[in-house]
Amino acid sequence: MSKNEKQMQIYGEGAWIYFNEPDNKYSNPGEFKATLKVPKAKAGVYIRDINEVISNELKATHGPSGAERLSETRKPYTVKGDIVEFKLHSQFKPILWDADQNKLDEKINVWSGSTMWANCKASGYTKPLLTGATLLLGSVQIDKLVAGEALDVCPFPKRVGKIRKEVVQEFKNKITESPVAL
Repeated sequence: MSKNEKQMQIYGEGAWIYFNEPDNKYSNPGEFKATLKVPKAKAGVYIRDINEVISNELKATHGPSGAERLSETRKPYTVKGDIVEFKLHSQFKPILWDADQNKLDEKINVWSGSTMWANCKASGYTKPLLTGATLLLGSVQIDKLVAGEALDVCPFPKRVGKIRKEVVQEFKNKITESPVAL
């Protein structure tokens, strides 16, 4: 591990969770990721460690006075009132564990609202016009699971033909009725 990296374990409530399938919206291949919401009162240690990684990166690229540029850097967290949101990501699918140290079934969808510990590595980087840090997601231990349906199971009941035809006919009738008086 270089001096611009630090192992961390963040505990928070998950949001925008992509553990079963990568998020392919912005890149292909996509990334496995999650946002962890942490109360601001408990986030200070995490923020300090991330800022230390960024400061070390600034010193390595800009010399001893580089740490003064901390406010100009990209950080993997956002302070939103009393909550701090940490964004974690990885190219690799994380291993999911339950609170009893058992692996979770891969078909379980972890949804927003689940609380978890996430192993991650704060890693500093310097690009031509930007210095910052990223949180690389490792394994995850779910404390309180909010689960969705399995990926290969339809969440809707089987529909019978008659009901479907009535809904379509009702929809057609509403379209032909004009709410504007001519």
